[in-house]
Amino acid sequence: MKLLKTRKFAILITFVVVIVATFLGVRGSLNRHARDIEAMFYNGVYLEEERYTQPGINSHLESSANAALGLATMLDYYPSLADKTEALLSARRELLGAISIDSKIIPNNNMIHAFIELLQEARSIALTDWDAEVATQHWTTFVNAQECIVTSQYHDKVASFRDESNFLADLICMLMPVRPPEAFDSHYVPEIVFP
Repeated sequence: MKLLKTRKFAILITFVVVIVATFLGVRGSLNRHARDIEAMFYNGVYLEEERYTQPGINSHLESSANAALGLATMLDYYPSLADKTEALLSARRELLGAISIDSKIIPNNNMIHAFIELLQEARSIALTDWDAEVATQHWTTFVNAQECIVTSQYHDKVASFRDESNFLADLICMLMPVRPPEAFDSHYVPEIVFP
């Protein structure tokens, strides 16, 4: 009991409490910052120099999914394309069903590949001029959305999360779990031209 009344013990307890409180505070701040960055995936990234909010990657994924639906619905009238249209619709459903940021990566890549395969198969049959023109419009929308995903400032925000942290933050990340913002690694932009 005498130990609890000594000045050295009181200083030690104060020091430990301050260190623990600092670690918890910095950890909480890092976690909030990571969640704020992830919100930009959905809500967009504000670009201060341009005074403009760049649309979020999720909105571009939705544009891609809408273009995929439009293309598959239109080409579904061609019986020889039924398997490819179903593959595209399946990839689209998988993307729309994904909840987390990183769980959308593989479905998006699957949708890209299914979209390309359907277009390549469509080239081998005689589409009407109207269908070819509409397919080109869906393809343009799809490619533009995918290019916007690749060039989104969200990627820079995720990368800078680690770069911005200081020694104390790095130490806390090693000692206590801090989940960085989820990256959306999509480096693939379709390069074919249709028709």
